[in-house]
Amino acid sequence: MLNNYQQAMSCSTESPEGAIKICIATTPEEKGEIYRFRYQTYIEEMSKHPEEVDYDNMLLYDEMDEWAVLLYAKVNSEIIATKRINIGTIADFPKKVLGFLSLETFQNYNIEHGERKFAYITKVMIAPAHRSSPVLYLLIAKCYEICCHKHVQFIFGACNFHLLHLYEHLGCRRYCKNFHHSGYGLLAPIVLLIEDIQYLRKVRSPLYRIARKRAILNTKAVEWFDTMFTNNSPIINSQIIKEEELWSILCSRLNCLPTEAITLLQGLSEAAAKKFLHSCGIVVQCYPEDLITVQGDVSYSYNILLSGRLKSLTFQRPIKEYITPGQHFGANGLTEHNKHTEDIAAISSAEILVLSGICFQKFHHSHPDVAHKIVQNSISLTRKGYLE
Repeated sequence: MLNNYQQAMSCSTESPEGAIKICIATTPEEKGEIYRFRYQTYIEEMSKHPEEVDYDNMLLYDEMDEWAVLLYAKVNSEIIATKRINIGTIADFPKKVLGFLSLETFQNYNIEHGERKFAYITKVMIAPAHRSSPVLYLLIAKCYEICCHKHVQFIFGACNFHLLHLYEHLGCRRYCKNFHHSGYGLLAPIVLLIEDIQYLRKVRSPLYRIARKRAILNTKAVEWFDTMFTNNSPIINSQIIKEEELWSILCSRLNCLPTEAITLLQGLSEAAAKKFLHSCGIVVQCYPEDLITVQGDVSYSYNILLSGRLKSLTFQRPIKEYITPGQHFGANGLTEHNKHTEDIAAISSAEILVLSGICFQKFHHSHPDVAHKIVQNSISLTRKGYLE
Protein backbone atom coordinates (compact mmCIF):
# COMPACT_ATOMS: atom_id res chain seq x y z
CA MET A 1 0.00 0.00 0.00
CA LEU A 2 1.26 3.50 -0.80
CA ASN A 3 1.75 6.08 1.91
CA ASN A 4 0.45 9.64 1.53
CA TYR A 5 3.63 10.84 -0.09
CA GLN A 6 3.60 8.07 -2.71
CA GLN A 7 -0.05 8.77 -3.43
CA ALA A 8 0.77 12.42 -4.04
CA MET A 9 3.75 11.51 -6.20
CA SER A 10 1.80 8.98 -8.26
CA CYS A 11 0.02 11.74 -10.11
CA SER A 12 1.59 12.69 -13.40
CA THR A 13 4.51 15.08 -13.59
CA GLU A 14 4.90 16.63 -17.02
CA SER A 15 8.11 17.58 -18.75
CA PRO A 16 8.70 21.17 -19.87
CA GLU A 17 7.59 20.13 -23.35
CA GLY A 18 4.33 18.86 -21.91
CA ALA A 19 4.54 15.55 -23.77
CA ILE A 20 6.35 13.21 -21.35
CA LYS A 21 4.62 12.35 -18.09
CA ILE A 22 6.37 10.66 -15.15
CA CYS A 23 4.17 8.42 -13.00
CA ILE A 24 4.39 5.90 -10.17
CA ALA A 25 2.72 2.56 -10.85
CA THR A 26 0.00 1.90 -8.28
CA THR A 27 -2.16 -0.79 -9.90
CA PRO A 28 -1.47 -4.38 -11.03
CA GLU A 29 -2.30 -3.28 -14.57
CA GLU A 30 0.34 -0.53 -14.56
CA LYS A 31 2.94 -2.89 -13.12
CA GLY A 32 2.09 -5.51 -15.73
CA GLU A 33 2.65 -2.95 -18.50
CA ILE A 34 6.05 -2.11 -17.01
CA TYR A 35 7.06 -5.80 -16.83
CA ARG A 36 6.00 -6.23 -20.48
CA PHE A 37 7.93 -3.12 -21.54
CA ARG A 38 11.03 -4.50 -19.79
CA TYR A 39 10.66 -7.77 -21.70
CA GLN A 40 10.37 -5.96 -25.02
CA THR A 41 13.48 -3.87 -24.28
CA TYR A 42 15.84 -6.39 -22.67
CA ILE A 43 14.79 -9.68 -24.25
CA GLU A 44 13.43 -8.77 -27.67
CA GLU A 45 15.57 -5.73 -28.51
CA MET A 46 18.84 -6.25 -26.60
CA SER A 47 18.91 -10.08 -26.68
CA LYS A 48 19.75 -10.27 -22.99
CA HIS A 49 19.06 -13.41 -20.95
CA PRO A 50 18.44 -12.51 -17.31
CA GLU A 51 17.31 -15.23 -14.92
CA GLU A 52 14.01 -13.69 -13.80
CA VAL A 53 12.00 -13.96 -17.06
CA ASP A 54 8.44 -15.16 -17.60
CA TYR A 55 8.79 -16.21 -21.25
CA ASP A 56 5.26 -17.59 -21.47
CA ASN A 57 3.66 -14.25 -20.63
CA MET A 58 6.56 -12.13 -21.95
CA LEU A 59 7.17 -10.37 -18.61
CA LEU A 60 10.37 -9.40 -16.80
CA TYR A 61 10.17 -9.02 -13.01
CA ASP A 62 11.68 -10.35 -9.76
CA GLU A 63 11.09 -10.39 -6.00
CA MET A 64 12.45 -6.86 -5.51
CA ASP A 65 9.49 -5.50 -7.51
CA GLU A 66 7.26 -6.47 -4.59
CA TRP A 67 8.61 -3.64 -2.39
CA ALA A 68 9.87 -1.20 -5.01
CA VAL A 69 8.65 2.15 -6.23
CA LEU A 70 8.09 1.62 -9.96
CA LEU A 71 8.43 4.77 -12.02
CA TYR A 72 7.45 4.99 -15.65
CA ALA A 73 7.28 7.64 -18.34
CA LYS A 74 4.59 7.82 -20.93
CA VAL A 75 3.56 9.85 -23.94
CA ASN A 76 -0.21 9.78 -24.18
CA SER A 77 -0.97 6.16 -23.20
CA GLU A 78 2.32 4.63 -24.37
CA ILE A 79 5.07 3.69 -21.89
CA ILE A 80 8.41 4.96 -23.21
CA ALA A 81 10.68 4.40 -20.18
CA THR A 82 10.79 2.94 -16.70
CA LYS A 83 13.00 2.84 -13.61
CA ARG A 84 12.79 0.97 -10.31
CA ILE A 85 13.78 2.28 -6.85
CA ASN A 86 14.15 0.13 -3.76
CA ILE A 87 14.59 2.08 -0.53
CA GLY A 88 15.47 0.25 2.67
CA THR A 89 18.03 -0.66 5.30
CA ILE A 90 20.82 -3.21 4.86
CA ALA A 91 18.51 -5.96 6.15
CA ASP A 92 16.00 -5.31 3.36
CA PHE A 93 18.34 -6.09 0.44
CA PRO A 94 19.25 -9.58 -0.81
CA LYS A 95 22.74 -10.80 0.11
CA LYS A 96 23.87 -10.79 -3.52
CA VAL A 97 23.04 -7.07 -3.75
CA LEU A 98 25.01 -6.38 -0.57
CA GLY A 99 27.99 -8.08 -2.20
CA PHE A 100 27.64 -6.44 -5.63
CA LEU A 101 27.46 -2.93 -4.20
CA SER A 102 29.72 -3.37 -1.14
CA LEU A 103 26.84 -2.07 0.97
CA GLU A 104 28.29 -3.47 4.18
CA THR A 105 31.08 -0.88 3.88
CA PHE A 106 28.41 1.82 3.85
CA GLN A 107 26.80 0.23 6.89
CA ASN A 108 29.86 1.44 8.81
CA TYR A 109 28.72 4.99 8.06
CA ASN A 110 25.24 4.15 9.32
CA ILE A 111 26.60 2.76 12.59
CA GLU A 112 28.53 5.96 13.21
CA HIS A 113 25.81 8.40 12.17
CA GLY A 114 22.64 6.48 12.98
CA GLU A 115 20.60 3.96 10.99
CA ARG A 116 19.76 5.30 7.54
CA LYS A 117 18.15 3.92 4.44
CA PHE A 118 19.79 3.26 1.10
CA ALA A 119 18.27 3.56 -2.37
CA TYR A 120 19.03 1.14 -5.20
CA ILE A 121 18.01 2.03 -8.75
CA THR A 122 17.63 -0.78 -11.28
CA LYS A 123 15.70 -1.83 -14.39
CA VAL A 124 16.30 1.48 -16.19
CA MET A 125 14.94 1.15 -19.72
CA ILE A 126 14.05 3.62 -22.45
CA ALA A 127 12.35 2.95 -25.79
CA PRO A 128 14.74 3.44 -28.75
CA ALA A 129 12.85 6.40 -30.21
CA HIS A 130 13.17 8.36 -26.94
CA ARG A 131 16.81 7.76 -25.96
CA SER A 132 17.78 11.26 -27.05
CA SER A 133 14.86 12.87 -25.23
CA PRO A 134 14.86 14.37 -21.70
CA VAL A 135 13.16 11.24 -20.31
CA LEU A 136 16.22 9.82 -18.48
CA TYR A 137 16.81 13.12 -16.71
CA LEU A 138 13.12 13.38 -15.78
CA LEU A 139 13.17 9.88 -14.27
CA ILE A 140 16.36 10.41 -12.27
CA ALA A 141 15.12 13.82 -11.11
CA LYS A 142 12.01 12.13 -9.75
CA CYS A 143 14.20 9.51 -8.04
CA TYR A 144 16.27 12.28 -6.48
CA GLU A 145 13.13 14.01 -5.22
CA ILE A 146 11.75 10.80 -3.68
CA CYS A 147 15.08 9.98 -2.01
CA CYS A 148 15.35 13.48 -0.54
CA HIS A 149 11.92 13.05 0.99
CA LYS A 150 12.97 9.69 2.47
CA HIS A 151 16.20 11.19 3.90
CA VAL A 152 18.37 8.87 1.80
CA GLN A 153 22.06 9.83 1.62
CA PHE A 154 23.28 7.33 -1.00
CA ILE A 155 21.56 6.29 -4.24
CA PHE A 156 23.18 3.16 -5.69
CA GLY A 157 23.07 1.64 -9.13
CA ALA A 158 25.13 -0.28 -11.66
CA CYS A 159 25.61 0.08 -15.39
CA ASN A 160 27.43 -1.38 -18.37
CA PHE A 161 30.59 0.42 -19.35
CA HIS A 162 29.15 2.21 -22.38
CA LEU A 163 26.77 4.09 -20.06
CA LEU A 164 29.38 5.29 -17.57
CA HIS A 165 30.04 8.56 -19.42
CA LEU A 166 26.32 9.36 -19.24
CA TYR A 167 25.88 8.49 -15.56
CA GLU A 168 29.03 10.33 -14.50
CA HIS A 169 27.61 13.40 -16.21
CA LEU A 170 24.43 13.00 -14.11
CA GLY A 171 26.60 13.04 -10.98
CA CYS A 172 27.17 9.36 -10.22
CA ARG A 173 30.57 8.04 -9.17
CA ARG A 174 32.36 4.72 -9.51
CA TYR A 175 33.72 3.46 -6.20
CA CYS A 176 34.49 -0.30 -6.18
CA LYS A 177 35.17 -3.34 -8.36
CA ASN A 178 32.99 -4.44 -11.27
CA PHE A 179 30.74 -7.47 -10.97
CA HIS A 180 29.19 -9.85 -13.47
CA HIS A 181 25.40 -10.10 -13.35
CA SER A 182 23.93 -13.05 -15.21
CA GLY A 183 22.02 -11.79 -18.24
CA TYR A 184 23.27 -8.23 -17.91
CA GLY A 185 27.03 -8.62 -18.36
CA LEU A 186 29.87 -6.86 -16.57
CA LEU A 187 28.58 -3.93 -14.53
CA ALA A 188 30.27 -1.05 -12.72
CA PRO A 189 28.75 -0.10 -9.33
CA ILE A 190 27.89 3.60 -9.13
CA VAL A 191 26.59 5.87 -6.39
CA LEU A 192 24.99 9.32 -6.27
CA LEU A 193 25.49 11.35 -3.09
CA ILE A 194 22.37 13.36 -2.35
CA GLU A 195 24.13 16.14 -0.42
CA ASP A 196 27.18 16.58 -2.66
CA ILE A 197 25.98 19.79 -4.24
CA GLN A 198 29.46 21.06 -5.08
CA TYR A 199 30.30 17.86 -6.94
CA LEU A 200 27.08 18.04 -8.96
CA ARG A 201 28.02 21.57 -9.89
CA LYS A 202 31.57 20.55 -10.79
CA VAL A 203 30.47 17.86 -13.26
CA ARG A 204 27.70 20.12 -14.61
CA SER A 205 25.02 17.62 -13.64
CA PRO A 206 21.48 18.59 -14.68
CA LEU A 207 20.49 17.55 -11.13
CA TYR A 208 22.35 20.57 -9.78
CA ARG A 209 19.42 22.85 -10.59
CA ILE A 210 17.31 20.77 -8.18
CA ALA A 211 19.98 20.06 -5.58
CA ARG A 212 21.01 23.69 -5.13
CA LYS A 213 17.53 24.50 -3.81
CA ARG A 214 18.02 22.30 -0.75
CA ALA A 215 17.95 24.60 2.26
CA ILE A 216 19.77 22.43 4.80
CA LEU A 217 22.79 20.33 3.88
CA ASN A 218 24.53 17.63 5.90
CA THR A 219 27.94 17.03 4.34
CA LYS A 220 29.03 14.28 6.75
CA ALA A 221 28.13 11.58 4.21
CA VAL A 222 30.16 13.36 1.52
CA GLU A 223 33.18 13.72 3.79
CA TRP A 224 32.97 10.06 4.82
CA PHE A 225 32.69 8.90 1.20
CA ASP A 226 35.68 10.98 0.11
CA THR A 227 37.78 9.49 2.91
CA MET A 228 36.72 5.93 2.12
CA PHE A 229 36.68 5.94 -1.68
CA THR A 230 37.80 9.13 -3.41
CA ASN A 231 41.17 9.94 -1.85
CA ASN A 232 43.96 8.12 -3.72
CA SER A 233 41.44 6.45 -6.03
CA PRO A 234 42.76 5.31 -9.45
CA ILE A 235 39.37 5.90 -11.08
CA ILE A 236 39.49 8.40 -13.96
CA ASN A 237 36.23 10.35 -13.91
CA SER A 238 35.15 11.19 -17.46
CA GLN A 239 33.57 14.50 -16.39
CA ILE A 240 36.49 15.81 -14.36
CA ILE A 241 39.47 14.86 -16.49
CA LYS A 242 40.48 17.43 -19.08
CA GLU A 243 41.02 16.69 -22.76
CA GLU A 244 44.80 17.13 -22.54
CA GLU A 245 45.01 15.02 -19.37
CA LEU A 246 43.20 12.11 -20.99
CA TRP A 247 45.43 12.36 -24.06
CA SER A 248 48.53 12.30 -21.85
CA ILE A 249 47.29 9.21 -19.97
CA LEU A 250 46.56 7.37 -23.21
CA CYS A 251 50.00 8.26 -24.59
CA SER A 252 51.56 6.87 -21.42
CA ARG A 253 49.56 3.63 -21.46
CA LEU A 254 50.13 2.98 -25.19
CA ASN A 255 53.76 4.19 -25.25
CA CYS A 256 52.98 6.23 -28.35
CA LEU A 257 50.43 8.67 -29.72
CA PRO A 258 46.88 7.25 -29.76
CA THR A 259 46.66 8.18 -33.44
CA GLU A 260 49.50 5.75 -34.07
CA ALA A 261 48.21 2.89 -31.91
CA ILE A 262 44.45 3.05 -32.53
CA THR A 263 43.56 2.17 -36.12
CA LEU A 264 40.12 3.76 -35.79
CA LEU A 265 41.83 7.17 -35.56
CA GLN A 266 43.68 6.90 -38.88
CA GLY A 267 43.64 10.15 -40.84
CA LEU A 268 42.44 12.29 -37.92
CA SER A 269 44.38 15.31 -36.79
CA GLU A 270 45.65 15.25 -33.22
CA ALA A 271 43.11 17.93 -32.26
CA ALA A 272 40.23 15.94 -33.76
CA ALA A 273 41.39 12.71 -32.12
CA LYS A 274 41.62 14.42 -28.72
CA LYS A 275 38.12 15.82 -29.05
CA PHE A 276 36.68 12.45 -30.10
CA LEU A 277 38.39 10.45 -27.35
CA HIS A 278 37.41 12.93 -24.64
CA SER A 279 33.79 13.12 -25.84
CA CYS A 280 33.20 9.39 -26.31
CA GLY A 281 35.87 7.56 -24.31
CA ILE A 282 36.13 6.43 -20.72
CA VAL A 283 38.98 4.54 -19.04
CA VAL A 284 37.78 1.54 -17.04
CA GLN A 285 39.72 -0.63 -14.60
CA CYS A 286 39.17 -4.39 -14.92
CA TYR A 287 40.33 -7.21 -12.70
CA PRO A 288 41.41 -10.83 -13.20
CA GLU A 289 38.48 -13.02 -14.34
CA ASP A 290 36.28 -10.04 -15.26
CA LEU A 291 34.23 -11.28 -18.23
CA ILE A 292 34.26 -8.18 -20.43
CA THR A 293 32.43 -9.40 -23.55
CA VAL A 294 29.89 -12.21 -23.74
CA GLN A 295 29.27 -14.16 -26.92
CA GLY A 296 25.87 -13.29 -28.38
CA ASP A 297 25.42 -10.03 -26.45
CA VAL A 298 24.83 -6.86 -28.47
CA SER A 299 27.79 -4.46 -28.33
CA TYR A 300 27.25 -0.78 -27.60
CA SER A 301 30.92 0.25 -27.53
CA TYR A 302 34.31 -0.04 -29.21
CA ASN A 303 36.84 -1.42 -26.73
CA ILE A 304 40.62 -0.99 -26.75
CA LEU A 305 43.00 -2.61 -24.29
CA LEU A 306 45.32 -0.05 -22.66
CA SER A 307 47.21 -2.18 -20.15
CA GLY A 308 47.22 -5.72 -18.83
CA ARG A 309 46.21 -8.85 -20.71
CA LEU A 310 42.96 -10.35 -21.97
CA LYS A 311 42.15 -13.71 -23.48
CA SER A 312 39.36 -15.38 -25.41
CA LEU A 313 37.45 -18.07 -23.54
CA THR A 314 35.75 -19.08 -26.78
CA PHE A 315 38.69 -19.64 -29.10
CA GLN A 316 41.94 -21.18 -27.95
CA ARG A 317 44.86 -18.99 -28.99
CA PRO A 318 48.59 -19.39 -28.41
CA ILE A 319 50.01 -17.07 -25.74
CA LYS A 320 51.59 -14.79 -28.34
CA GLU A 321 48.14 -14.08 -29.78
CA TYR A 322 46.53 -12.97 -26.53
CA ILE A 323 45.01 -9.50 -26.75
CA THR A 324 47.69 -6.96 -25.91
CA PRO A 325 47.72 -3.17 -25.27
CA GLY A 326 46.61 -1.09 -28.24
CA GLN A 327 44.43 -3.82 -29.72
CA HIS A 328 40.70 -3.51 -30.31
CA PHE A 329 38.58 -6.40 -29.03
CA GLY A 330 34.95 -7.42 -29.19
CA ALA A 331 32.30 -6.36 -31.67
CA ASN A 332 31.97 -2.82 -33.04
CA GLY A 333 29.22 -1.13 -31.05
CA LEU A 334 30.34 2.42 -31.78
CA THR A 335 29.00 2.92 -35.31
CA GLU A 336 26.87 -0.25 -35.46
CA HIS A 337 25.25 -2.63 -33.00
CA ASN A 338 26.88 -5.97 -33.72
CA LYS A 339 26.89 -9.03 -31.46
CA HIS A 340 30.03 -10.25 -29.74
CA THR A 341 31.40 -13.51 -31.13
CA GLU A 342 33.68 -14.30 -28.17
CA ASP A 343 33.72 -14.46 -24.40
CA ILE A 344 36.72 -12.28 -23.53
CA ALA A 345 38.05 -12.04 -19.97
CA ALA A 346 40.87 -10.26 -18.16
CA ILE A 347 43.70 -12.54 -17.03
CA SER A 348 45.42 -9.76 -15.08
CA SER A 349 44.53 -6.33 -13.79
CA ALA A 350 43.81 -4.33 -16.93
CA GLU A 351 42.64 -0.96 -18.18
CA ILE A 352 40.41 -0.60 -21.21
CA LEU A 353 39.32 2.41 -23.20
CA VAL A 354 35.59 2.18 -23.84
CA LEU A 355 34.31 4.30 -26.74
CA SER A 356 30.56 4.62 -26.18
CA GLY A 357 28.12 4.32 -29.07
CA ILE A 358 25.62 6.43 -27.14
CA CYS A 359 28.14 9.25 -26.73
CA PHE A 360 29.07 8.91 -30.40
CA GLN A 361 25.51 9.74 -31.47
CA LYS A 362 25.76 13.08 -29.66
CA PHE A 363 29.30 13.63 -30.96
CA HIS A 364 28.05 13.04 -34.50
CA HIS A 365 25.69 16.01 -34.17
CA SER A 366 28.31 18.40 -32.80
CA HIS A 367 31.30 17.23 -34.91
CA PRO A 368 29.89 15.66 -38.08
CA ASP A 369 33.10 15.84 -40.12
CA VAL A 370 35.16 14.00 -37.50
CA ALA A 371 32.36 11.50 -36.89
CA HIS A 372 32.08 10.83 -40.63
CA LYS A 373 35.78 9.98 -40.76
CA ILE A 374 35.38 7.60 -37.80
CA VAL A 375 32.49 5.87 -39.59
CA GLN A 376 34.51 5.55 -42.79
CA ASN A 377 37.44 4.09 -40.85
CA SER A 378 35.18 1.52 -39.19
CA ILE A 379 33.76 0.49 -42.56
CA SER A 380 37.27 0.11 -43.97
CA LEU A 381 38.42 -1.94 -40.98
CA THR A 382 35.36 -4.19 -41.24
CA ARG A 383 36.07 -4.88 -44.92
CA LYS A 384 39.66 -5.77 -44.06
CA GLY A 385 38.44 -8.17 -41.40
CA TYR A 386 39.75 -6.20 -38.40
CA LEU A 387 36.31 -5.54 -36.92
CA GLU A 388 33.43 -7.89 -36.20
